[in-house]
Amino acid sequence: MSKAKRKQVEMVDVTFRSPHQELSEAEKEYVRRKLAKLARFFHKLWALEVTYELSRGQHHISVLIDADGQKFYYDDRAPEFRAAVDAVVQHLEHQLARYKERLQKRGRRSREEIIETVLGEMPETTTETSAPNPSIRRTIRVPLKPMSLEEALLQADTEGAHVFMFHDADTDAPCALVQVEPGVYDLIEGVE
Repeated sequence: MSKAKRKQVEMVDVTFRSPHQELSEAEKEYVRRKLAKLARFFHKLWALEVTYELSRGQHHISVLIDADGQKFYYDDRAPEFRAAVDAVVQHLEHQLARYKERLQKRGRRSREEIIETVLGEMPETTTETSAPNPSIRRTIRVPLKPMSLEEALLQADTEGAHVFMFHDADTDAPCALVQVEPGVYDLIEGVE
């Protein structure tokens, strides 16, 4: 009886950042082994970045994952190193499973269908207020990843982002999604 081969998952090496205290090889291996479980959700994990800090007896672990061009992040603290890692990985598993489920549930819709859905959910009246003297508080540089509008909506909703910028793969234009209310976004398309 032959076993069916599982689809090979491509996983890049984990980048560890620890500004004050270096992790031991045993701790790094524990993190790698736990993060390998996340690879079952996507056929390619592009980047895994782990940040560790020990502060006031609390192990602070944060993990940033780039899976198929989608970013997922979570951080947690615990009095024990392994408990903090386990909590972060468990939460990321939940995020990835939820994201994959939503992708499968929605299916692939056309750009026009997505825009009509978003426009249909917008409230009829909007009021705008402006600041008397606008100023720039800070500058944030964002690499624009090519993705479909539907993928951008899912990513913005998953991250809970109020503003989500991306490069629309269908129109080849820079775009931004601005959250009007939870689950409802305005689409801003860059034109020349």
